[in-house]
Parts: sequence; structure tokens; C-alpha cells
Amino acid sequence: MIRKHLAGFAASALALAVSAQAFAGTVSTDGPDLVIKTKGGLEVATTDKAFSFKLGGKLQWDATQFDGLMAADQNKPFDDTFNTFIRRGEISLEGTAYSDWDWGLRLSYDDTDTTEVDRAFIAYTGLDAGTFTIGRFGGDYGLENTTSSSWITAIERPFMYDFLNGDEDTKFGVNFKHSGDNYGLMAQIGHYDTYESADSGNDEAYGYTLRAHWAPYLNGTDVIHLGANYHSSNPDDDRARARTRMGIRSDNDFRLTFGDVRVADKDVEWVLESGAQFGAFRAQAEYFQRQISGENQAGVKSDVDLSGYYAQVSYMFNGVRQYKAADGKWDKPDNMKGSWEIFARYESSTIDADAAAIPGNLGLAGIVAENPNDEFKTKAMVVGVNYFATPAVRMSLNYVDYQVDNINTSALVGGKRVEDDGKAIIGRLQYVF
Repeated sequence: MIRKHLAGFAASALALAVSAQAFAGTVSTDGPDLVIKTKGGLEVATTDKAFSFKLGGKLQWDATQFDGLMAADQNKPFDDTFNTFIRRGEISLEGTAYSDWDWGLRLSYDDTDTTEVDRAFIAYTGLDAGTFTIGRFGGDYGLENTTSSSWITAIERPFMYDFLNGDEDTKFGVNFKHSGDNYGLMAQIGHYDTYESADSGNDEAYGYTLRAHWAPYLNGTDVIHLGANYHSSNPDDDRARARTRMGIRSDNDFRLTFGDVRVADKDVEWVLESGAQFGAFRAQAEYFQRQISGENQAGVKSDVDLSGYYAQVSYMFNGVRQYKAADGKWDKPDNMKGSWEIFARYESSTIDADAAAIPGNLGLAGIVAENPNDEFKTKAMVVGVNYFATPAVRMSLNYVDYQVDNINTSALVGGKRVEDDGKAIIGRLQYVF
């Protein structure tokens, strides 16, 4: 009977999906009534909401003009470089079965030219205490990282997230989340494609993540948000690195590496969140620290301590950002038919690495530390504008001005002196359904 019910539901849903373009609004059928929604994707559900599925997707096409340090690996090092690429391409299915069981599956393509199933999970929502999720999924971690890539403020998230591990998607994990009207608690254990050392065995290694968020003031879209996050990678003599793209993606996916601990025995980090929105004005800031301890391959102590923050302000015309209190994150604007948003963000991070943890080159031969006993400091100023033309179409334009301290600018790459700063103009066209 169960198979018959599911088969009938799937057949009806498929038939309705094929003819969805011929309908508008809501359509009901005899027997177990179905409701179809075609606005913002295709969603089919029974009227009692016990069974449903939704088809969705996303396309983000980027164009980037950049120079300076992040163009070091180009044919003409440090010169103006223009790249275009698909930043994200996604097709997803998600739904509900028997009222209390949620599921999701997503096929994703990104700028690394790989296509994979990066979401495959089942969640049980039937407990008053909270929701259990098992499988492959993206965990909540940090305010801007928890916000969907469709609705983050800038084209790229703050580069402090490059230095963190807790924001990574799990290869496999178990997550428990409890939410109230203005708060949420989350605990997670996950495998992130790391394994035990040869001395320990063949098993996967698991990391641990905690998040708590609270909105002490919440009145419609006016909100004050606070949050805290903790993550332990639980390394077992694995490799741990401190790397960043400085908020600039390119065809070559070039990254700077400031710390490389080949045999790590400790890798922990925490993030503090704060945000506020009153009317069309929004402000937020986040601070992080990460500590990596271990040795290099020669057995020499190789510790890396990282810390940093960003601060951001934005203002929206003809709309206001929505806030999901149960998830502790920003969402799409309440009006997406001609609304504009302007923003400015300052970012700064410090990497204090033992000399033995600093690689011989910082991502490319010729790029080296000026003083291996000094700290690296990275900073950037990002300004931009977003235009929400329709609920499906968003256009964004960002300007990035960045600098890295403690780079040896007397060294040469391709016969040209190494630069320690640069600029970028990034544009994005996004379609979401």
C-alpha cells in the first residue's frame, strides 16, 4: 500500500509538472488533493502537507577584472586580468514524506569545474525538542555563512571564512537543531573528507560544531541579532592550512597560503556574530579566532594562530531584508521587483605563524614572506550595489581593494616585482527558481 500510494503521488506529480506551464495559481485534484505552485519554482504538495516535493535551481554567472597580488599566477603576473565563469549552477529537489520526514537532494557545479551531489539528506521533524538531520548537508555557522549564497550581501562572503573550517559542507554528518521564536541551538558531528593517521587506522575523522543565536529584539523586520559558534576539526595528525582568495575568484582559483601545519594535533576555532536592522538600514560584524598546533614533516613545532573580523553596513531602497529568527540568518528582500541595495564592508585578519609553519612559497614560487618571524595581515575594503529586478533575477556589482602585509616585494615572479596589493571589479548575474 505504501508503494502504491507513493507511486500514485509521484505519477500525479510528474504529470502535473509536465503540464505546469498551462496552469496558473493553485490546482486541486480528486481524492488525495494536490496543490501546485509554479511561482518561484515548481512545488507539488498534498493539501494536508503530508507529502510534497519542490524543484529548484540557481545559476550565478560572474565576470571579474582584477590585478595585483591575486593575479600573480597569470601569464603576465600582476597585470590586469579578465575572467568569466559559472560561479554556481544548482538543481535541487526537496520535500516531505509522511508529515515528519524531510529530504533533499542537490546537484551542484561550481567554478572548480566539478559537478557533484553536494546535498543528500533526510531529516526527522516529528520531535518537539528539535530536528535531526543525517547525510550530506551544509551546516549553519556564522551569520553571513548561514545566509544562502543567493541572498548574501556581497558577491563573495567575507574572506575570514576562507580561514575557517566550520563553514564547510559535510561529506557525512548528523545534526540536531532546536529553534524557538527568537533563538536557535545547533550541535553537529561531521566528516569533512579527512581520515585518521596511518598509525591510528583507516576510519574517517569527524569534527564537532556548535552554534547558538538569539534575537533579543525582534519586531517585524527590525531585529538585533547575536550569535556564537565553535568548531573543532579534531585532527589526527592531519594537514591544516591557513589559505585565502582575498574575496577574488578566478579561472585558476589562486589562493595565498600563510600557514601549513603538516601534522596537526589541534585545530579549534570560534566565531562571534552580531547584526541589527532597523527599517532599510542594516549593520553587522563578525569576529573569529582559530588555533592550529602541530609539527612540520621534520618534527619541528609549527603553530598558527589566526584572528580577524569584518564590519558591514547596507541600505535598501524600495524594500527591506527579511530575517529568519528560527535559523538566525538574513533572507531575501520583502520586495524583489525593482529594489536596490548599497553596502560597504571592511575586513581584516591577522595570521601569526611559526617560521616552521610558513611554506617556502605562499602559493606560487617567488611569493615569500618578508620576515618569517613577523605576522601576516590581510585587509580589504569592499563596496557594492545589488539590484533585485524580479524574484528570480539579481544583478550585483562589487569593487574590492585589498592589501597583504609582510610580503617580500623585492622578489620576482616572471621577471616582475611581487606586489602586495591589488583591486578587483566583480559583476554577477543570478537567476534563482
